[in-house]
Amino acid sequence: MIYLLVLILGLVFGSFFNVCIWRIPRGESINYPPSRCPRCGKRIRFYDNIPVVSFLILQGRCRDCNKPISIRYPLIELLSGFLFLLTYIRFGLNPAILRPLSFIGFLVILAGIDIDHKILPFKLSLSGLILGMIFSFIPGFQFNIGKAFWGGVIGAVFVLFAWALWRFVLAKPFRSLGVKRAEGMGWGDLPFAAMIGVYVGPKGMAVALAVAVVSGVIAGVVGRIWGKTKAGAEVPFGPFLALGGLVGLYWGEMLFDLYLRAIGLA
Repeated sequence: MIYLLVLILGLVFGSFFNVCIWRIPRGESINYPPSRCPRCGKRIRFYDNIPVVSFLILQGRCRDCNKPISIRYPLIELLSGFLFLLTYIRFGLNPAILRPLSFIGFLVILAGIDIDHKILPFKLSLSGLILGMIFSFIPGFQFNIGKAFWGGVIGAVFVLFAWALWRFVLAKPFRSLGVKRAEGMGWGDLPFAAMIGVYVGPKGMAVALAVAVVSGVIAGVVGRIWGKTKAGAEVPFGPFLALGGLVGLYWGEMLFDLYLRAIGLA
């Protein structure tokens, strides 16, 4: 029963995350007005706003205008439900679970916004960073200020290094190949990466960055092969950082220690 309740809670929060992803980049309130169809503007009835279930009943279409509803909505709800359940299994049901659950919320919302708009709102990342630091001060929350601080530093330094590498080393040769973007990473990546580090710590951040870079490269290569990504196209890195952040949250320290043992340093 507890598994089902946690899953349902995740689905409900996933619905709220969808609202944030849609409204925050547009400068709209996440509280008012109530949910409405983005196509016809009609208010969504409460029985049409049940996570996943309503989408299936309505066969993916608005009841009023019959226009299609993006599959993204139930996918984010299902993703959030799965992550809430995984978090409960990994960390147990105790007050400290608020830290990873809040982290998941920021990751899903920021990654969703980056996919849609190729931006990572500074204020949202900063809010997550501050909340993560606050959690690190609370006794019993399975984290400490030292881990949070150095994890954040590693995340920020990585983005600065990536920017400098592109700006001073790689930009000119890549422009000759048709890549005209002036920066290797957007500045929105900096507070986002720092926020991730605050939640997962130094070891988790090292793993998160490795996962983000590898998954980003793989996605880029696959996209080029399938013709989905054009040469020089701007690809949001936020979703890959978010994926790395999740791996760092759940298994970061374990994977980092395994790697050290594998190369004989531990």
